[in-house]
Order: sequence, then structure tokens, then C-alpha cells
Amino acid sequence: MNDTHHKENKVKIYFVLVRPKFAENIGFVARVIKNFGFNDLILIAPRCDISCAYKTAVHAKDVIKNAHVYSNLTEFLESENINYIIGTTAIITLRSVKNPKRCAITSDMLRNYALPSGKIAVLFGSEDYGLSTDELSLCDLTVTIPTSKEYPVMNISHAVAIIAYELALNLKTYRQLPYRPASLKEKMILVEIAGKLVREAYRLSRLPNGKIQILEEIFKHVLLRAFISGRECHSLIGLFKRIHEIIRKNQGD
Repeated sequence: MNDTHHKENKVKIYFVLVRPKFAENIGFVARVIKNFGFNDLILIAPRCDISCAYKTAVHAKDVIKNAHVYSNLTEFLESENINYIIGTTAIITLRSVKNPKRCAITSDMLRNYALPSGKIAVLFGSEDYGLSTDELSLCDLTVTIPTSKEYPVMNISHAVAIIAYELALNLKTYRQLPYRPASLKEKMILVEIAGKLVREAYRLSRLPNGKIQILEEIFKHVLLRAFISGRECHSLIGLFKRIHEIIRKNQGD
């Protein structure tokens, strides 16, 4: 399901750019939010020609076309009846501990965060000044992206991409893979069959039991660490069983 209104959680996400300075960035933001299944873009007092954003929006021109423009943040919040506000900031200092609104969670925590139902606005400040203290004071939650100390401030479209990705994981607005990963139970069956092959091969080679145990452990660790689809796992189980049967049959002959 690729919609900002997640039916199960009844959450609608608005990506809000406050005083955006460059139209190109607005286009890039439109692209990235659409990449992750979101469509609602809000522009607060833009300082550029919005029509120029269509060039960088590419296949997200519909997001630009449907974007709503407001003269100030309060007007938007009241007009859309927003019930939860998430602010973003790159400024994290020791003073942040004393100011609850600046005491931010890291972006990766959003993927498991218990978001409330209703309309949620995610605020991103301007490219040159970010969100003001007054704007952050309106927020119910503040988020920061854990960037480098040397250069902590990201391009706004890149920051939006990271936040959109984390929210997509939370709300499952991303596309589903056409295959499923193998379950632990399936992997353990594969490990057991592989262990039989190892023991059989080393028994025929008359190597010490100690080496057999080491090889079994290696197979186990490699198989459990690897990403294997359910189909791949069953194919390997079938193959290993067949090899084991052939070895047994040849021994009987």
C-alpha cells in the first residue's frame, strides 16, 4: 500500500518545509517522499518560485502540483487540524538537555516509535537557518539525524529522505519483496542436512572427529548468517538430501 494514510494505524503524514529557499530542493523532496510512499507536501512561506521545482521533481510532479502553500506555520496547523508535530534539528549541544524541545531522539528510533493516530506534521527548517526555537516549541517530538561532528547539517532533501525512510519502516508504506526470507526452522533443517553431509564426507576420508565438528560449526554459522529465501532454502535441502542418498547408495553397492 503506497499511501500516506496507513489504514491499519490511521496515520497521515505531512512533510512540511518551513521557508524553503531553493525550488530545486522542493523538487528533490517531492521525489524522495514519493519514493517511500508518501504524497502530502506542505510549503510554509516559500522564498522561491515553486514552478521551478517541477524540473527536479521528475516523476513526482503530482506531489508538487498537489502541495499546499501557507503563509505561516500556525495557519497550516489549524487549517489541517494537526494533532501531533515532529520537528527536526541538526543542533544538538549540552544546552539541549536543559531544553526539552531540543532533547531529540535519533532518526533510527522513529522506525519503532509508537506514533499516535491522526494527522502528523514533520517539520523541516529552511536551508540556511533551520527551525526557530519558537517553531520547535510547538513540537511534540524532536528528531535529529546522527551525522558527523565536523559537518552535521545535511542538505534538506537528504534529511527528508532519511526521515521518510524511517517512517516508511514504521508505517510499512514501502513495497513488499516478492519473496520471503527463510525461517529459522527452515535454516536449522538445512544445517542438519549439511551436517550429515560433512560427517559422511569426513568419515569416508577417515579424518579426526575434531575436524568434523569444526566443519559442522562453520557450516552452521555461515548458513545462519546468510540471507536465504525460503525457496532457496528448500532447494538446498532437496539437493543435500539427494547427495546424501547417493553417497549411501554407493556405499551399499
